[in-house]
Amino acid sequence: MTVPNQNPVEGRSYTSNHVKLLKHLDKLQLIQEGLSGAHRVPSPVMFHMSPCNPCNLTCSFCCFANRAMKDMLTLKQMKKAIDSFAKLGVTGMELTGGGEPTLHPDFDEVINYAHSKGFKIGVCTNGTRLNKIKSWDKITWVRLGMYGFTEGYTYDLSVFKGLNIKISAAYVWDEHIETSTNPNITGEHIDKTNRKVTTKIQKTEHFNQMLEWVEENKIPTRIAFNAIKSAVEVMKDIETIKKIIAGRELKYAFLSDFNYKGTRRNDNCYMHMVKPCVFTDGNVYVCPSAELAPENNYQVNSEFKICDIDGILDFYEKGGVTQRHHACSFCKYAMQNELVDDIVRPTEHNEFA
Repeated sequence: MTVPNQNPVEGRSYTSNHVKLLKHLDKLQLIQEGLSGAHRVPSPVMFHMSPCNPCNLTCSFCCFANRAMKDMLTLKQMKKAIDSFAKLGVTGMELTGGGEPTLHPDFDEVINYAHSKGFKIGVCTNGTRLNKIKSWDKITWVRLGMYGFTEGYTYDLSVFKGLNIKISAAYVWDEHIETSTNPNITGEHIDKTNRKVTTKIQKTEHFNQMLEWVEENKIPTRIAFNAIKSAVEVMKDIETIKKIIAGRELKYAFLSDFNYKGTRRNDNCYMHMVKPCVFTDGNVYVCPSAELAPENNYQVNSEFKICDIDGILDFYEKGGVTQRHHACSFCKYAMQNELVDDIVRPTEHNEFA
């Protein structure tokens, strides 16, 4: 297991943000040319894939609380998606939720297959099944959900010993549940079949335990917050987190408020050219985070579909669209979208800065 040398950790290296997007100037140039009609839609920087919707936890902040619980991609579908994005020249793949990706019965096989195709692979996991996975040596990075301190389980980091894998973590602070509309708290699921209301409620002691553990184990850890609220309530939560960590000498844990923008310039969306998501229903969506907008009701809906798995190559090789329009009241990638907006904005006298 390796850890970065930064001291303290630079948070923008460990979560999606416009700074990381700027590392892909070649893609940004193609987006600019594509909008002017001079170039086809460029291939994405990476793609996300949600292998399955089942999960062994019922988190209070789950952004997919209204997902179809039994949906699961087949191994054939996952290989087809990997083959398609590989042909487009994509080299980064992240396995995430939906549910808990390591619960998919073909998890190891799909990791080995993607690795054989040259992909750098990242995995987001709640960390409950680390010792069940055999393919960690094929994975570039893993991000652990720090929910064990609320849910009552521990993390077996010995599975990473001797491996050249970057370990990071994320903690979603959600102590103000009285302002939450999450079905896992309210019980108001769209489909109540086999649904459970969470019995594990976060407390400040869990947050403090997490901070002590990640600092002791030197694991870069993003402190996030339940963003599926009004912008006013989110900002109150951010201020509360700041007060809790004020005065603490944190070298590895960081507040990810630099990635939050409660307003949007417009509804322009370019994320399907940066990080589309193959979801458990066999369709490809513009991004992995549309469900974070409160009006999307803790699920992915058809408005955000760009194609199905069989249509990936057609979409990206035969035209597609560079700019889409999605009026999400909250966009996790608002800053990235605004950056692309500025790149494609027509200007005169470009010989001058």
